[in-house]
Amino acid sequence: MFVVIEGIDGCGKSTQAKLLGDYFESQGQKVLLTAEPTSGFIGQAIRMILSGKMEADPKTLALLFTADRAEHLAKTVEPALADGKLVICERYYYSTMAYQTAQGINTQWIMDINSFAREPDLVILLDIRTEQGLKRLDREKDIFEVRDFQKKVEQFLVDFAYRGRKRYPKTEKTHWKVIDGSGEVEDIQARLRDAIEARLPSELIKPEPL
Repeated sequence: MFVVIEGIDGCGKSTQAKLLGDYFESQGQKVLLTAEPTSGFIGQAIRMILSGKMEADPKTLALLFTADRAEHLAKTVEPALADGKLVICERYYYSTMAYQTAQGINTQWIMDINSFAREPDLVILLDIRTEQGLKRLDREKDIFEVRDFQKKVEQFLVDFAYRGRKRYPKTEKTHWKVIDGSGEVEDIQARLRDAIEARLPSELIKPEPL
């Protein structure tokens, strides 16, 4: 099963993904935690751009994210799924749509260049207000972590989850779950687990003892 966690910066993706991995492994599941951009050579170039150490045109950045995704799917995600693992990924092409649309790139063009990307079994959007997300960041902010920009990203993701997918047939049948990310970590985690377990094949929810 392929699960994607989306949301603005500071919404709690990494914290919740780690807790999910620990929980499902304790239940006997094989789990892969992964994220985009990756730690590969393309992902490292993206991180240099996001940190402000390098510059790139918005369309170039969208293409870099897409190339990194192609490598990620081929070398990490697809093999893990073939091995029967629960794959939990922080960010996917929806983030590229949200962030690069906010940079002024045409959304349909971004969708078109990502047409190769498989649809997840479940996308979870951790919905949190921009101000709260930025307050949570305890590291040096990247070039996108400013209020007005993050507000555009937040609005895009929420609109896409509730209404926007109808404009893009590839995504219309993908199951989305919007979860309030502003509460206590334990409460959010419980809702995430419920959302994933509701989509897991029944025989995988409680594995038979070895």
